[in-house]
Amino acid sequence: MENHLIVGVKITDRIQEHLDKVLDAHQFYFKNNDPEYLQIHRVDGERILGKKLAAGAPFPTLEDYVANIISIFHKICPEYRLTPLEIRVYAQTLIG
Repeated sequence: MENHLIVGVKITDRIQEHLDKVLDAHQFYFKNNDPEYLQIHRVDGERILGKKLAAGAPFPTLEDYVANIISIFHKICPEYRLTPLEIRVYAQTLIG
């Protein structure tokens, strides 16, 4: 069993509409499963667009992740204004 913290935003219908319109040139920011960029995670049946946070990471790292998520999100979905208030920390447990 693995436990992770995911910093990200829940993919709502509205956000999904914007993700469906992402230019092909920008899809690598979230579709390649590259931890350097955003990844889609499943947490309690919800889809979360975000990044894994290392256990015990200091608070400034969390702030950096939030800024990075907003920056990448604005590149891929420039018409959606993601705010820090929409970003949450989720606990994810992987069994297997």
